[in-house]
Amino acid sequence: MNEPLNRTNTFSVNEQQIQKWLTDEEGCLAFLFHKRWPQGFHCPYCRWQHQQLPPSRTVICAHCGHPSSISTNTIMHGSKKALSKWLLAIWWICANETETSAKNLQRLLKLSSYQTAWTWLQKLRMAMGTADNTACHGLVELGCAPVMPAWEKPNQALVVAAAETILPAGITGRIRMTTIERLEPSAINAFLRTAVTAGSSVFAPGLPAYREVAQEGYLYVVDAPTQNPHRAEQLIKSFEIWLNKVHRGGVALKHLQLYLNEFCFRSNSAMLPNMEAVFNLLLEGVLAHKPKPYRELVSTRIAKETS
Repeated sequence: MNEPLNRTNTFSVNEQQIQKWLTDEEGCLAFLFHKRWPQGFHCPYCRWQHQQLPPSRTVICAHCGHPSSISTNTIMHGSKKALSKWLLAIWWICANETETSAKNLQRLLKLSSYQTAWTWLQKLRMAMGTADNTACHGLVELGCAPVMPAWEKPNQALVVAAAETILPAGITGRIRMTTIERLEPSAINAFLRTAVTAGSSVFAPGLPAYREVAQEGYLYVVDAPTQNPHRAEQLIKSFEIWLNKVHRGGVALKHLQLYLNEFCFRSNSAMLPNMEAVFNLLLEGVLAHKPKPYRELVSTRIAKETS
């Protein structure tokens, strides 16, 4: 019989713990239960809180009687796979930068279906966008450039990027990137509202789309010298190189935002102290992101999501 969760417990995650969890589903359950409901089970239907319920994969709310899975309303919603497989997948994608293919994940988790592995990876990339949603601030450079996945040449997509400049060293700090339909003031405004904090000093090329935004008080516009490519545009070029090297260009344009999520998550999480912090950040995104059915993953363009 499950014991009530001791909320003074601290869960340390490392490679050895992940390997241990592969044969300890109850340990995985206790860990995820604590991560999702640190103050006790909170019913997603009636909002009632039960502080003394023990960890369980399915919980029946004593107030409204509605059953709830630990994966309800998360990116794992509807999954029948062992929780240990999800934790291993999250650790694996955090720890590996160059071999994150669906084939490799299928082999690692011993999944019978390639479709399941591909779906999990796309969902984890969605969760990266949810987890890594802190806006850039301070001195921020803005730019836009086309990206052309090798698989869809000569088709291309426009990507807008924001990059912090950390002084006095002048190194790049946090980055944010998203796809846009056209380089126009409305698209830049929408990006700035979520990607850059108010009061930041934002520098961009002296193009009409940016100048019109500057009139609304969002930007201070400067012309970037042609012999010194803009930091944000260099960042977009680095993304395109990474995309075609790591993922070998096998990316549909409608899924490009997911790979932007991954690229930004990896860049920004490099500033975290250790792999456990990276794992916990992505896990927060997994638990916070709303469910996404497979049919939606394959049929429509994926937009930037923050919830």
